[in-house]
Amino acid sequence: MKFIPDDINIDFMGARKKAFVFSGVLIAASLVALFAFGLNQGIDFKGGSAVVATFEKGSMTDRGAIRSSVSALLESELGDVDNETSVQDFSTGVGSEITTCQDVPQADGSKKKECSTRDVDRFLIYTEVTTLINPEKRAAIVKAIQEKFGDKTRVQSREDSDTFYLYFDADTDILAREAALAELFKGLGYEHITATSDYEQQLEVEFLRAQDLARQDARATGGEDANAEELDAGPSQAEYDAKKAQELVGKTDKSFTVNVEELRGVVTARLAKDFPGKFITVESSMSVSPSVGKDLFNNGLLALLYAIIGILIYITVRFDFRYAPGAVVALIHDVTITMGIFAIIQVKFSLPIIAALLTIIGYSLNDTIVVMDRVRETFDTYRGQGMLKLLNRAINSTLSRTVLTSATTLFSVIAILVFGGGQIRDFALALFIGITIGTYSSIYIASPLVYYMDQYLERRAAQHKEDSRAGNNKPGGKSNRAKAAV
Repeated sequence: MKFIPDDINIDFMGARKKAFVFSGVLIAASLVALFAFGLNQGIDFKGGSAVVATFEKGSMTDRGAIRSSVSALLESELGDVDNETSVQDFSTGVGSEITTCQDVPQADGSKKKECSTRDVDRFLIYTEVTTLINPEKRAAIVKAIQEKFGDKTRVQSREDSDTFYLYFDADTDILAREAALAELFKGLGYEHITATSDYEQQLEVEFLRAQDLARQDARATGGEDANAEELDAGPSQAEYDAKKAQELVGKTDKSFTVNVEELRGVVTARLAKDFPGKFITVESSMSVSPSVGKDLFNNGLLALLYAIIGILIYITVRFDFRYAPGAVVALIHDVTITMGIFAIIQVKFSLPIIAALLTIIGYSLNDTIVVMDRVRETFDTYRGQGMLKLLNRAINSTLSRTVLTSATTLFSVIAILVFGGGQIRDFALALFIGITIGTYSSIYIASPLVYYMDQYLERRAAQHKEDSRAGNNKPGGKSNRAKAAV
């Protein structure tokens, strides 16, 4: 399918200087935005907590009320009014329904599980707080643990975490120790905790691995007669709890981990109090510490850097060094402008956006490689026409392919951008910007830089020949020595 005739002849290279000015303005504006506004880092990089809260359909029209409720909660808990809290609509991409189930007693004394589905509104509540345990509370917890279990008990915990690692001086009964820890933390006012031993954690891993192997064996031996639903179903919570309770009887350990699941529980209680009849539940929550977020951000940028370095090496080996700088500069051009736009509009910059930038690098490179390969194919045939005409010929001959590929990809991205939700919309926005800029840069950035690189290499080769001739004509040079020998 071709919408563009084969004999089209647009002078793309004639506009290269204007394109450089235009790109220079975009790059400068992007750098200014990055330094002035910075990237609006999401929870993946900045650290913090995100909670997905569910409300009755249409009951909450004011997101500010939710934000005020959570902000007041955090201020009362931490005494800090500077923590930023934001609330936004959240779509999981699977509809706006929730299914709840409960056990209903029957006439014969048994219980029957009944489920109902209803429409809901979901909101993503983001806060910079990673834990509600301030230094004073943390010190009080450590003191209480050592007073109850002895000064030799070692307690480790990061300031940005609500997890405590306990190391006792001797092995003790696991179940008894976990009960004592639950009682201790409950006395300190922490209701939502989980205490597990290292042995128990390893037991969980081994048990789930054994179940997985058993399902694999059943699928391998059952053939077509195997019940797929039964084979793929994992162990139920009741089965696992029974197995664990049996295995832990009489077992001892000296290392325990206590998770104080306070933030989710406290937010749930506060929203239920402030919005009775409207709030349903907190469906999920996640927390990332600032130190982990910083590592993720640095690793994401390194991934971009390594990708660009690898591309530089590949193009140099696969084609010619004259093609490599233009392709790399075009990729840096695309990534910088995309990040600059994100800084201007302050869209959350998260791990999916890093994935989108890597996708943009690959997509933009693909367009550039197509043009470069066509230049290489026609280089020997039309060598006398000069590099500018070769580049124009290559771009025009691949223009139909470029337009069709970019247009069809953009149609898909626009559909995700319009109908997607949550982070998938931000991912689609990054792709939309990157594909648009990438198509432009393949024509107006990478290709002109190939021309300038070719001119530079020709000048250097001519200078090298001239220097060689000048050196041969000097006294004692190769040519003079040959004449003297004659």
